[in-house]
Amino acid sequence: MKIRGTKATHILLSALTASVITAFGMVAASPASAANSTGSSVAGDTFALVNGDNADPFFLTIWKGALAEANKYHVHLVEVAPTTFDYTTQLPLLYDEIAKKVNGIILSPDGDTQLDPGLAKAHAAGIPVVLVNSDSTFNSNPNKIGAFTSNQLLLGQLAAKAMGSLIHGRGTVAVINSVAGALGDEQRGSAFIATMHKYFPHVRTLPEQYDLDSRTTAAGLANDFMEAYPNLTGIYGVDSFTGQGVGTAIKDDHKVGKVKLVAIDAEPQEVALLREGVAQALIAQQPYGMGTGAVQALVEYLTGHKNLVKNSVILPPIEVTPQNINTPAMQKVIYASKP
Repeated sequence: MKIRGTKATHILLSALTASVITAFGMVAASPASAANSTGSSVAGDTFALVNGDNADPFFLTIWKGALAEANKYHVHLVEVAPTTFDYTTQLPLLYDEIAKKVNGIILSPDGDTQLDPGLAKAHAAGIPVVLVNSDSTFNSNPNKIGAFTSNQLLLGQLAAKAMGSLIHGRGTVAVINSVAGALGDEQRGSAFIATMHKYFPHVRTLPEQYDLDSRTTAAGLANDFMEAYPNLTGIYGVDSFTGQGVGTAIKDDHKVGKVKLVAIDAEPQEVALLREGVAQALIAQQPYGMGTGAVQALVEYLTGHKNLVKNSVILPPIEVTPQNINTPAMQKVIYASKP
């Protein structure tokens, strides 16, 4: 999953210090932090998750994390989402939850400034809003109380380090990006290339190609690369659709294991490729942690602990490999097919 807002800007890496993470980089659940010394309680309150869409495993995992955390506090969590990633259908859903006077809102915005009127309306109604999977432009919105996000540059950097290690610092690597001009995609690609050049100078990195968010196009590009470069050692896919398309091409060309695949995200189809040995590493975001963190922030805010709510928390990426995928820690990292 990507942040699709066209006005995304670079989030300062120093914001990482704002997050509370475990040894695996996941947001640590902290019910005690919201213990209400003032006697207030959120038990029986209703929080609304206005999600990005109702089918993508990334968004389903946000829901899963939020639901697990809400249950700890006996909060009723409702989830609403458009059928596709589209702010024009998401904004009315946000207005509906404000009209219902829910106690708190978690918003995964399908745009940036297009959702501003909704945040302003929630603020005017006294309803706190926490953003998840939002870009840094939107994270500066004064009408939200906090945000839980990924950093696109960190995703590309970790992918490059994983690829360089897999090919032992030598060979030829192709980069298949998604949508030209989409800043999040461009950052994932440019960070990968810059990191390869810096840490693996003996690796030849081929110019980026773009699949326009199409599995079929990604597969075709991967086939072209493997045909043009018989000694190709690796392919990097910037998102789930790209990774799936590249995986199909690697299987069809009988290059499993010979051409290493590293892709962003850990959706079920990608995890299947990893288990089959087609992909060697997935660079996962933390949608589950976004969900748990957002609920925690609302609880802290509503129980008189506003000072504990961070303005922006960047959740670091996590590398999922065949060696760690079956460990308990990874079960909250790989994305869910249902909440």
